[in-house]
Amino acid sequence: MWREYKKIYLLAAILFLIAAYFSAGFYQFDEHTQVMEFAGWKLGLTEKENLSWEFAAQMRAGIQPLMVYVAHKIFAFLSIDSPFTIAFILRLFSAALSFLSIHLLIRAFIDKINGDKLKQTYVLLSFFLWFLVFNAVRFSSENIAGRLFVIAFALFISWKDQNKKKYFLLGLILGLSFLFRYQNAFLIVGFVAWLFFINKSKIGDLLLLSAGIILLFGIGILIDRWFYDEWVLSTWSYFDENMLQHKMEGFGLSPWYYYFVQIFNVGIPPFSLLYIVPFILLLINRWKNPLVWIILPFLIIHIYIGHKELRFLFPALGFIPLLAVQAGEVINEKWQRFLPSKLFKVFVVLFVIQNGLFLLLVSFKAADSQVNLYETVYNNYNKPTVVFYIKDNPYSRAMEVYYYKRKNLKVEEIHSLNEIRLPKDSVVLFSTINNDEAKVMEDAYQKVVYTSLPEWVKMFNVFHWVDRTRFWRVYEVKNIPAVVIMNKMKDQNSLHEQ
Repeated sequence: MWREYKKIYLLAAILFLIAAYFSAGFYQFDEHTQVMEFAGWKLGLTEKENLSWEFAAQMRAGIQPLMVYVAHKIFAFLSIDSPFTIAFILRLFSAALSFLSIHLLIRAFIDKINGDKLKQTYVLLSFFLWFLVFNAVRFSSENIAGRLFVIAFALFISWKDQNKKKYFLLGLILGLSFLFRYQNAFLIVGFVAWLFFINKSKIGDLLLLSAGIILLFGIGILIDRWFYDEWVLSTWSYFDENMLQHKMEGFGLSPWYYYFVQIFNVGIPPFSLLYIVPFILLLINRWKNPLVWIILPFLIIHIYIGHKELRFLFPALGFIPLLAVQAGEVINEKWQRFLPSKLFKVFVVLFVIQNGLFLLLVSFKAADSQVNLYETVYNNYNKPTVVFYIKDNPYSRAMEVYYYKRKNLKVEEIHSLNEIRLPKDSVVLFSTINNDEAKVMEDAYQKVVYTSLPEWVKMFNVFHWVDRTRFWRVYEVKNIPAVVIMNKMKDQNSLHEQ
């Protein structure tokens, strides 16, 4: 198999490496606050009081903060202490894990797919769907947990002899998946149900699988003991806070059909039908399929829960290529004339074009552009530094960002540019997203050290759209802007008088 798809594998490996490098930041702020900031507390970069409410509620697993902490300690021996380098290394880890899970799932099912075209389609979709590549490099609980589950499932399908030791190993991997994201319990329940009712696995084997899960659950408790500095049961705290006390509902409620609408809109219609229709086709025509049993309870529970976010379904993303190809087999069986039709061929061509464009975008663009601002300040100013801002604090998102700040960096709000001070012992920066403030700084000859809008883009300033666009800029302040402008005006008046 490797030799047959060698070029695809090599191209995919390069693509994942590129995405891991450029796709800095996070998809959702929880990916940062409840991992990097939590780890930052253990590393002494911030205080408990600065952490999100989930920390006080002791409802988040400590395994991801532990990984960040260990990465910092290991690479400190190589004199690598930049949080941006560590974040990149963690994205590389995520990319490698995702690549492994994709390979194992391909290996498990490639010989079960009918036709060379469908086989090649399966491999290509697995490695090159734009949102799969974007998610593959995220060091998020959704991605890591989902990929571990895919690995467990793929290994089981690949095993020719399913002895007792392998069921225990399966339980260990599933347990690890659960530790990274507790909601994966619903994927595990669906899988175990399929093992019992359809695969006819023995009770003894399922008990061994359960033993593996329980062992990892116990290890998770030990990790949480290290993280919270006391004995806690974060799984119970999570259930209590979100289900019994309904804290989750405080972040908004959505109707039952939310996920279908979101998938259709975000997946770029009409191509997003590729991510909705296949599961429905398998549910109707191949209800014994393990993917149906795995995804259905996971989907039903998330539809039932009032607070919904599209990322909650991300642990199941890895199955989309397989769902699509298996649905293609169903269509071949029942509607043979559909796939070869001209309309379908046009659809495929347009899909390849839009997927290619989005693939380039997510591979070379930061997931969160403000992280590039943080990196610029961090890398260029290791001396005591003050960042002044008016209204828009670049380091304040849903919460304050500490992980990406040096300890000698201060961020201070002012109400006008006249309030900027120039301490002798500090570098002074001014950050803004306001075009009027930026114009004043440029008129005062202040040096631009960062802009979130690349200079080459400004070359295409047709109808002055750049002048109307809000984007981040950071200036190194050498002189008080108001004084510079006043002197400039005096010089101009003197010239007029002469």
